[in-house]
Amino acid sequence: MKKNFVTMSLLLSLTLLVCGQDANHAVFDEHGGSVHHAHASDRSANFKLEFENDSILVVRIRIGPHEKLPMHDLTPRVVVLLTDQNLRVTFPNGKTREEHHLAGETLWIPAGRHAGENLSDKPIEFIAVIPKQR
Repeated sequence: MKKNFVTMSLLLSLTLLVCGQDANHAVFDEHGGSVHHAHASDRSANFKLEFENDSILVVRIRIGPHEKLPMHDLTPRVVVLLTDQNLRVTFPNGKTREEHHLAGETLWIPAGRHAGENLSDKPIEFIAVIPKQR
């Protein structure tokens, strides 16, 4: 369970950085509120806003092969893995752990902080369902 939490926390935290479509993407704060717009070249992971209402954001996220993500925070969310995933997770205390998950897993992820790296030669893709805090 803790292993799933860490892996999914890593993946889901990306949704805090950028969401959107095509070349222009909205950047969201930690509560899911829009902060500003950023060009697609401003980040390495790909994000696509699939759905949004007053209660949730649904974001499709893709992390490229061997892509590294800096230390970041995230809010609680549900994720659905669309691809198999092989990750290295780094915690604020410097400890690391490799984790492996299969496409089709669905998990609830509480808030957390970490950095990560896609260890695969293939991209990682998943859907994040992020409740908006009121």
